[in-house]
Amino acid sequence: MVGKLKPVWWKVSIIIFCCILDMGLHALQNTDLSKNDHPSFIFSHGLFVPAVIIWELLAFGILALIFLKIESGLPGKGWQKGLTFGLSFGGLYQIGMFEGSLLLHTKMINEFFMGLGDFLPILLMGILLGHFATDKSSVKRKKTNPLSIAVVSAFYIVGRYLAYAVVNIQSAYRSEPFATLIWTVSMGVWIGVIYWLLEPASRGKSKISKSLFFAVAVFMPNWLINHLFIITVIEVTPDIFIRIANDIVFITFGAIASKLIVKEKQTLL
Repeated sequence: MVGKLKPVWWKVSIIIFCCILDMGLHALQNTDLSKNDHPSFIFSHGLFVPAVIIWELLAFGILALIFLKIESGLPGKGWQKGLTFGLSFGGLYQIGMFEGSLLLHTKMINEFFMGLGDFLPILLMGILLGHFATDKSSVKRKKTNPLSIAVVSAFYIVGRYLAYAVVNIQSAYRSEPFATLIWTVSMGVWIGVIYWLLEPASRGKSKISKSLFFAVAVFMPNWLINHLFIITVIEVTPDIFIRIANDIVFITFGAIASKLIVKEKQTLL
């Protein structure tokens, strides 16, 4: 029994350690969150710290579960698998943080370090889980077509601009159109990169089922928990849920379109 529990406790210990590191890095930045015109119930009632602890455990726990679910299909061995996964989602947090500068008019450099505070612990968790929680067998990378990056990113970008212009989600689409374009394209391209890197590990018997696996089992849980951090600080509005749903729908369409129209097994450059 002890032997069976040991691997589990290794994983739990890594998750908790990286949560503490994440909170520590953010605490060092000493960001003043009280400058907020619409504080959430959680923040205004002094529940922010326990809420953040719960969020950290959920966020890192979900990321760890996703990694452990797909690691057998990721290229490389051990820490290399974790590096691929950690870079994928760590980069997502890093780039995503810059939207805060557009919406809340914070300094870009502050958002960079806020993102770095998530990027480094997520990257480290991936590497540690890859080293300690996976078998040592090596998986060769499947030859995937980088054009899938363009397809997935295009769907995300189109979906976001429909949300900006038609649904009217909160954005700097009109006040800062160029900066909004740069951020939206950057985020779209990175989501495309995540798909390109992690899609070979998707499970399913058909192209559609593999696409849905990526969108629903790999991307969606992380996107949900990523955005739910906002409700610990800012008052909940329908905007946040519309934003989440819109992104997930268009990324799902993008993943399906990529599988259907992009040729597979093309030699990488």
